[in-house]
Amino acid sequence: MDVVIVGAGLVGCVEGIYLKKRGHNVTIYETFEDPRTWSEERARSINLTMSPRGQFALREIGLEDKVLAQGILAKGRIVHDGKGNKFRSPYNEKGEGIVSLRRTRLNAFLIQEAEETYKIPFHFRHTFERCDTSDQHGAPTTVCVFRNTSGEKETIVKAQADLVIGSDGAHSVVRQDLQNKRKIGMFQQEYHDHGYMELVVPSGKDGQPQMELDMLHIWPRGEFMLIMFPNLDNTFSGTLFMPFEKLDEVMQGEEVLLKFFYAEFPDLVRHVGESYLKRHFVEKKKRPGRLISNKVEPYHADNSVLIGDAAHAMVPFYGQGMNAGFEDCLILDRIFQKYGHSKANLGRVLKEFSRVRCKDGHAISEMAFKHYVELRSDIAGVTFYMRKFVDNMLFRLLPKTWVPEYTMVAFTDMPYSVCLKETERQSRIITSSLIFCGIAFFGILVALFFKFWVWP
Repeated sequence: MDVVIVGAGLVGCVEGIYLKKRGHNVTIYETFEDPRTWSEERARSINLTMSPRGQFALREIGLEDKVLAQGILAKGRIVHDGKGNKFRSPYNEKGEGIVSLRRTRLNAFLIQEAEETYKIPFHFRHTFERCDTSDQHGAPTTVCVFRNTSGEKETIVKAQADLVIGSDGAHSVVRQDLQNKRKIGMFQQEYHDHGYMELVVPSGKDGQPQMELDMLHIWPRGEFMLIMFPNLDNTFSGTLFMPFEKLDEVMQGEEVLLKFFYAEFPDLVRHVGESYLKRHFVEKKKRPGRLISNKVEPYHADNSVLIGDAAHAMVPFYGQGMNAGFEDCLILDRIFQKYGHSKANLGRVLKEFSRVRCKDGHAISEMAFKHYVELRSDIAGVTFYMRKFVDNMLFRLLPKTWVPEYTMVAFTDMPYSVCLKETERQSRIITSSLIFCGIAFFGILVALFFKFWVWP
């Protein structure tokens, strides 16, 4: 089949390699410039985390080891409280971890791999306009229309496709085109009232890391939080997540900014310095990024299908956006293998993909936002560690029937919708157990009181 992929991001590249390995003719179009040409300043973005769920998908196409070499393994979190104390919290007792990766570096690698190894052609600065679909002998054929801005003059480029894949992100124009044609049954998009600002902790004067390199670092502060990801060059890429109202207040001027950072993140100020904070947050006048999530159903229409953020954009707090997108590629490939790669079976393949994957996309989007609340506030409380203790104890006693939520989501390939149901069931059990223990402990205290003081 002739396949047109719109979006040369991480998921688009991986999907292109999957389809090329199966013998399809693949061409990838991208609105923006080639990220391999971007400046260091533009290339910076929120770091990504690769968990085994994403690794499973890369293993199928022989890219797992190459991608893991681009990042650094983090085996848990270090929580920084407001007094400068640090608490180490491993992900699990097996010593498993997730890999911290720089988005643009990984994107450049995947484009290079697809282009050089698999001979997939890329067309940058080609903006998707629409799809014109006609039915020929019972099978839909599509002509994709792009606006080419790579030359001195804009031109219109047309590409015929048996299959169109929209991997063009949360603001997908492929999805918008399907919506305009009333091909999408359900679409919900939410702009959250929390924004984010990025910052970088440099390596020390001796080139060594200023914090522990084998962990993620989190500063939970109730309604806002800061998180830092380790990099191979001994630096850390961080993101401050905060309500827009609070961000606007903090960025009013240098005095307000420094007062805020010294009050909330004094240890961080020592690592980055006052001059960096003033330059980065005030002088550059950067606007905070905005968090967005969406739900779509179905993921397909005619011979078009949505994958990655185009289908299920989510807030980044579970670190599953990229992993979920790569898993889309793996699942779509398995369905193709089940029904066959011929054009005649395409309708059945895409329908099955929507049936299998929509509920998982909705589930991880819901879980990701709940995880934000846990990271910014719950993780700093005693209750969180009590629940985690019970969770891990039950995992040790019943490893085949009880798996902690984070382990299910990050370290297995259990469908997200199943993870959500299991998490809700386990939460009810743990809550009931803690209440029972509390009542029992109170009852013992009352009994001891009556025994030794009331009835001596």
